[in-house]
Amino acid sequence: MTLFRSLINIRITLLLVFVCTWIIAQPSANRERNSRGNLFEINILPVNYSSDCYLSFSIPYNRLIFVKSGDTFSAGVQLFFDVKLNNKIDQRKSFAKKVLAGSYEESQSKEKLLEGFVNFRLAANEYVVYPSLRIDNTNQVINLDSVVISIPKLITNEICQPVIVQQLKGNCAGKGIARLVNRNNRVPFAPDNFSLLIPILNVVESEVEVKIEQQNQTLFSQTLSVQSSAQLKITDCVDQLILAEDLQDGKSKYVLVENFNRKLSEGPATFTIKYGTIESKFVLNIEWIDKPVTLSNMNLSIELLEIIYNRSELLELYKTGNQQKYNALVDFWNRKNPDRDFQFNELMYEFYRRADYAMINFGNLANQIGAKTDRGKIYIQFGEPDEIKREYTATNAVIEIWNYKDLQKEFIFTDRTGLGNYTLSK
Repeated sequence: MTLFRSLINIRITLLLVFVCTWIIAQPSANRERNSRGNLFEINILPVNYSSDCYLSFSIPYNRLIFVKSGDTFSAGVQLFFDVKLNNKIDQRKSFAKKVLAGSYEESQSKEKLLEGFVNFRLAANEYVVYPSLRIDNTNQVINLDSVVISIPKLITNEICQPVIVQQLKGNCAGKGIARLVNRNNRVPFAPDNFSLLIPILNVVESEVEVKIEQQNQTLFSQTLSVQSSAQLKITDCVDQLILAEDLQDGKSKYVLVENFNRKLSEGPATFTIKYGTIESKFVLNIEWIDKPVTLSNMNLSIELLEIIYNRSELLELYKTGNQQKYNALVDFWNRKNPDRDFQFNELMYEFYRRADYAMINFGNLANQIGAKTDRGKIYIQFGEPDEIKREYTATNAVIEIWNYKDLQKEFIFTDRTGLGNYTLSK
């Protein structure tokens, strides 16, 4: 097997793992849709006496298979959809898209995304979509689990499931109403402002009440005006998906709930939309999408705190039962960083982001937990050094010198064995 083919097989495996993280909990036609359970986000935009259902998705570049062509790298996917109603084919759709990366580093990006969508015009029934995925530069076709689309559950009392959006920026500013967040119907737990666009149908009221509750607390409550526009649609703009007006079609009504997420914590939240005496309820999950991997190990997450805090401060955390450890850890960090604009704690995120980096880069045969090595501890305390110098002694020892210019600090690490076991010598 050639090296190229081996690399292709590795990338296929990574893509399969990525897809499987979404489809493990994928519902069958007999179960309600789980927002974490598949690759696709589902959004409903009403049109005349039916609904446009949009299935959108996003795949990070580092999960695609890029092939170099000249000075660039290319990758792509094809998706095929069979839509069934009462076990009979109702519609068929397909989608294909290619992307280019200007460098190998860009092709490995987790932040750059290949985004796309298909839409179906559906009546007020329950449909089952059977998707499959073909990966460019391979012969692999992945049959994905089915997606249940129940229009009566996505539209209740003339109110559609909220669409999670952000303000348009850059080249797309002014070209639509908002950017589609496109995170599998999840609200990202992040220090960014998000909004909800709530499509409504035949509501004559000019205002609606919107209330958001989490853990038996009301965290958001406002009366908002109903806005009118041309028919709403999801479309492409540069490398993102946006909500825009379709001037060739009918009219739309919606409510825009801006910056609703500031006080929300991780976990489910209930969104209640009320007009007159009629109300609709939807549950959306607030999820830390790029949560540091270190936080999956609670004992290690607490132990690493001893790098910057006295053990006496951590005794209550150590005593906490396993089921409550994560919430106790979040409370600990919130006390350390109380004055925040968002519930998201950037101090906690930065600490464990550094721990992740240390785990990957500083482990060795003597200590495989990179965050507990001398270099790992310094990195967690002070972050990335401004300068790293490497020297060699007459006895073949390796010396690394880390320089933090603004802090006026210098650390010297010595590896005397050549096995990556650097110890702090100054």
